[in-house]
Amino acid sequence: MARFPQWDVTVGLIAGHDGVVVVDTRASAKQGREIVGLVRELDPRLHITHVVNTHVHFDHTFGNTAFTGVPVFAHENTARAAVGDAVRVKRRMERDPEGAESLGYTAADLTDAIATIVRPADHTFTESETIDLGDRAVTLTYAGRGHTDGDIIIAVSGTRVVFAGDLVEESGPPSLGPDSWPLEWAGTLDTIRATVAADAIVVPGHGTPVDLDFVARQRAELDAVASVIRQRRLSGMPLEQARREPDDRLPYPIATLEDAFTRGWEQLRAPGSPL
Repeated sequence: MARFPQWDVTVGLIAGHDGVVVVDTRASAKQGREIVGLVRELDPRLHITHVVNTHVHFDHTFGNTAFTGVPVFAHENTARAAVGDAVRVKRRMERDPEGAESLGYTAADLTDAIATIVRPADHTFTESETIDLGDRAVTLTYAGRGHTDGDIIIAVSGTRVVFAGDLVEESGPPSLGPDSWPLEWAGTLDTIRATVAADAIVVPGHGTPVDLDFVARQRAELDAVASVIRQRRLSGMPLEQARREPDDRLPYPIATLEDAFTRGWEQLRAPGSPL
């Protein structure tokens, strides 16, 4: 794995006898080309044969276009949302062109991202997919809705390594954005914990590798957020008040949870949705 300063993104490399998988491709065509160059520097004999996107967000997918002739794998929801999500994020970048030191990116990085022609995944699946590298298998599994509706985990046979994308974040709190599923995320992490080895090394989308104890703690925090959202919705509290009012049960600052409350309200309003 390699951890890059822009948006503190983690990229994975899985090498086998018959090929090499790159997990996530960073935030622009330029940054994707940098990955290709770094792989060549690591070992000129390595030939990238597959790219996998853990989810749809630009900092994990915009580099796809640099991998000419290489198939890109992702969940079907990720591929379906790619173009629309790219339009949304590029508009946001154009409104706020200044870099943020805390996230490691510059105005030039934003310009490169905006100029990137988005390449959605061309190999999709619903539940699972396996990439055969000869001496090891790379298994892609749909984990459920959480950070987005297309999050997957990636297990590597013969190792304890699991790539979790942004379902797990180590360098900061989980990102509960406008396409997140705050009422389901904790349950999705339960799925991960139930299906991977107890001594698994979990590689997050941002930050350093963690263990299942870390995943369990993050799961408890997300469950607390979901509980507060449900309680406030059931009590009849107006959304605007719910998004502003502090609560000691919340593990993250209320100012970072505006989208989480908005999404929770939308999901609880949906026909047939259980409160």
